[in-house]
Amino acid sequence: MKRSTVFRAIRLSEEDSAQGMTGDLITYAGMTHIGLVREKNEDSYAIDAHNNQWPLIFVVCDGLGGHRNGALASKTAVEFATAHLRSTLPKENDPYRVRNVLEDVMQKTNVRVYLTSLESQENFGMGTTMTLTVFYERSCYVAHIGDSRCYLYRDNKLELLTEDDTYVHKMVVSGSITENESTTHPRRHVLTQALGFPEYVKPEITHIDLLSEDRFLLSSDGLHGYVTFENIQMTMRQANNPEVAASSLIEQTLEAGAPDNVTVVVVFA
Repeated sequence: MKRSTVFRAIRLSEEDSAQGMTGDLITYAGMTHIGLVREKNEDSYAIDAHNNQWPLIFVVCDGLGGHRNGALASKTAVEFATAHLRSTLPKENDPYRVRNVLEDVMQKTNVRVYLTSLESQENFGMGTTMTLTVFYERSCYVAHIGDSRCYLYRDNKLELLTEDDTYVHKMVVSGSITENESTTHPRRHVLTQALGFPEYVKPEITHIDLLSEDRFLLSSDGLHGYVTFENIQMTMRQANNPEVAASSLIEQTLEAGAPDNVTVVVVFA
């Protein structure tokens, strides 16, 4: 069993505040667990708050189950994307440039994972989801592909900011099945796109204004596949810090049997 936690806080200096940066406290925590059934953890995540300067970067990836070396796929994607974002994102919040960087990093990460899959027969066919957030003083950007998720808890309500790239989600949108039917559908884990595919991908990129007391959750499907939306919402509401929220969400998956790897990253603004 492998379990790891990260807890950090950022409070920018008076000098940074004078340059237009906030002095508010932003806290964040990440945790991953192999679960109770799997032999390997194919999830990876990263928290990058370089020198406590904007932007802050958070990434969650879930290596594709049933494919060879999903753990390598998610690790490759997290490491490449984080390094590329850190070197190319503007220091100041420029929505046009940030969106272009996020689009570029998704395409380049897709190529990197695909090329890595060709390096050996053992790696062939591997892939991964990716959900990442980039925070500036007053903005949050979300880039997403696959069925990991990003949630926003604001004004006592939890909102899903991403759409699952799954066969079953398309059936729900088309009206072929209901949301309740999708939770037990035999093809609910079949992805319509992921990183590592030998083709151009179409990531979902969202930009929202960052408000005081916003709470964000990034997670692999090992969470939302087994913990209800209502319980996730209640946990995000009741937790007094991100570490408590992350730990509680992991524990709830274990109580539900944790048949999959589960990873959560929680950010309180």
